[in-house]
Amino acid sequence: MIPESIGDEFDQCIKCGLCLATCPVCKELFLEKYTPRGKIQLARYYSQGKLDLTDHYRDIFAKCLLCGACNVTCPSGVDLKKVFDSMREVIAKNRGLHPMLEGVVRSLGANHNISDEDNSERGEWRDFLDDIPGHMYQKDKAEVVYFVGCVASFFPMVQRIPQSFVRILESADVDFTILAGQEWCCGFPLIGAGVPEKAREMMEHNLEKVKGLGAKMVVFSCPSCQRTWKEYYNTDLELFHSTQFIERLIDDGAIPLAEMNTTVTYHDPCDLGRNGGVYDAPRQILKSIPGLTLVELENNRAQSVCCGGGGNLEMADSDLSGTIAQKKIEEIQRTGAKTVVTSCQQCVRTIKARARRQKVDLNVLDITELVLQAMSNE
Repeated sequence: MIPESIGDEFDQCIKCGLCLATCPVCKELFLEKYTPRGKIQLARYYSQGKLDLTDHYRDIFAKCLLCGACNVTCPSGVDLKKVFDSMREVIAKNRGLHPMLEGVVRSLGANHNISDEDNSERGEWRDFLDDIPGHMYQKDKAEVVYFVGCVASFFPMVQRIPQSFVRILESADVDFTILAGQEWCCGFPLIGAGVPEKAREMMEHNLEKVKGLGAKMVVFSCPSCQRTWKEYYNTDLELFHSTQFIERLIDDGAIPLAEMNTTVTYHDPCDLGRNGGVYDAPRQILKSIPGLTLVELENNRAQSVCCGGGGNLEMADSDLSGTIAQKKIEEIQRTGAKTVVTSCQQCVRTIKARARRQKVDLNVLDITELVLQAMSNE
């Protein structure tokens, strides 16, 4: 059954429908059952014993980005994410995993990453760097641990993110290390799949490895990894996103930034911005680059529209994910900027893949790549 605390969320919902206007899934599917309000009612019916959780309803709750746009819009303060996460967990226990998520969950159990590859290959993105130090950014002790995450470790399209970030840290003389093959998935995909209990071993492993290095801080270029550590790891370690850390380095004068006469727009990742509260750090970085002009998207900060890559939706319904990504690209194009900058490897991958598929002339960069470019111009 759903936890009793979720019942309070049902009672708060006034069925106003404001969430319909901000939900990217709702805008594409046009059916009440796929809206945040509709899912709340289905959860209520289930809690009252009026609904059997068939595979059909498993599919309905899988069609959600967990982007948090509905939470921001709701005037009644309903914690929709809590309801949706709980329903995914209940459905997984009663009906099993969504068929399209079985493979990734199996890979996480066997290989500790989402890519179904040997986890010892997690640090192979370093092989494409020149003049790499002998320790290859893997030390026995360090003040800072850079937690790379599965996507940036294994997907070639976004491996330039860790490659850029380690160069930035190295240039600023930061005492850092990576875990490489000792890093396991943070557990975020398992939580989204409705099996959070399977993530416990991964969390305990990652904490043990980080503490064994004597580290005081963990830095993430993946907002979802950072969010998972903040919400589930119960640690006293300082946790920073790469934008927060880079902003500090710039303020301290640790990294020089040369002039870049270009215009960019910025996409707020859901887990960094709306779900993490980090809006200013990336913008301060962009403003620190001489000559760079930032043109804001029509929907920015808390109103940012998801890229389509959240909530395991890409695995559950790739066509729907792609359609939402297309709408994001169209919003970007309306700014007139030829470059979109973001701060999330999944956003980069989702937007870039759709742009390539549709033959859209769009330069998609993670902010670490842009900062390294500005440093290289010095």
